[in-house]
Amino acid sequence: MNKQTLLNSYLEQIGVSLDGGRLCALVAYCDAVLEANKKFNLTAITDSDAFYIKHIADSLIGISEIPEGAVLCDIGSGAGFPSVPIAAARADVSVTALDSTAKKMAFVAESCKSIGLDNLKTVAGRAEEQRSLFEKFDVVTARAVSSLSVLLELGMPLLKVGGRLVAYKTDESELQDVRNALKTLNAVHINTKFAKLPNGDGRAVLVFEKTGKTPSQYPRQYGAIKKKPL
Repeated sequence: MNKQTLLNSYLEQIGVSLDGGRLCALVAYCDAVLEANKKFNLTAITDSDAFYIKHIADSLIGISEIPEGAVLCDIGSGAGFPSVPIAAARADVSVTALDSTAKKMAFVAESCKSIGLDNLKTVAGRAEEQRSLFEKFDVVTARAVSSLSVLLELGMPLLKVGGRLVAYKTDESELQDVRNALKTLNAVHINTKFAKLPNGDGRAVLVFEKTGKTPSQYPRQYGAIKKKPL
């Protein structure tokens, strides 16, 4: 089985269908990540089969929660997950990959250019410091970034009122800990999409809506956010 066929089989198991060109682009991106990983740390997963499941399929579990034509910011994007798979699967979505590690963002930008992905741009910096980006996005995504309370404080300021934060988690266990954060930040939990990866691992995509402007004192500096979550 060739790489495109293998990746396609995994995506079909999570209800995602991509044409041959987009499958080819994602395979090429995976190959680029695994090759670059030999020089600097991008991922702990170095087997292409596991990579397709744990990075690509996992990244695309949440695409049904992204509205048509959305302007999206992926915070803590790292090596480009879920930002690159989302951009590849959804040509209608304009994606900004945001991460504090400039070297990773340079890699993502260069690799996306090489595979012809033109609906993704990168920003190197911390989410809480990107004031020029506040209230610019319809959707904020985050996968394997931080605790949910920290993530809400980092992500909500980036959203327009009515926008969605889409958090990739394994379950809903953190919901009980974020009631105060939701109230403080003018946000509500509107949906959870439960899914299973092709290897059987469970996932929960938690969706929150921004119901009003974020109070001006948020987000705080990252040290304060971590030290005393809302």
